[in-house]
Amino acid sequence: MTDRPSDQDHGLPPYPPSASGAFYDAIAAEGRFALQRCADCAQFLYPAHDVCPSCLSTDLPLVDAPPQGQIASETTIRATTNPYFQDRLPIRIGLVILDCGPSMIAFLDDGAGMGDRIGVSFRPDTFGRAMAWAK
Repeated sequence: MTDRPSDQDHGLPPYPPSASGAFYDAIAAEGRFALQRCADCAQFLYPAHDVCPSCLSTDLPLVDAPPQGQIASETTIRATTNPYFQDRLPIRIGLVILDCGPSMIAFLDDGAGMGDRIGVSFRPDTFGRAMAWAK
């Protein structure tokens, strides 16, 4: 046990940065929506992978991806013990099935709901981390 307060005590992001997350952080900063796409079988991948789950290729470049999909489910988070999210309540999130194949959890803009056709984007949060948004 240490005397060092946790990151969450200071309202910092609730997760450490990851190597795969850096892909999306850079894309969000550029205002792009891009995903990995297998160069061998053309499958789009999300989240980031080291190996294509369909053909086992390791040639997985980031490419601009079609940002459309449909909201398959939604929920509203009204309470949390995490200080990072307490000032952001209520938080609406949903499962988005992208037209290009993968599914992702995304924050939902006002007016977006289950069954809606939407556009998805990566937006940087206040710490520069990519967050998926559907509107």
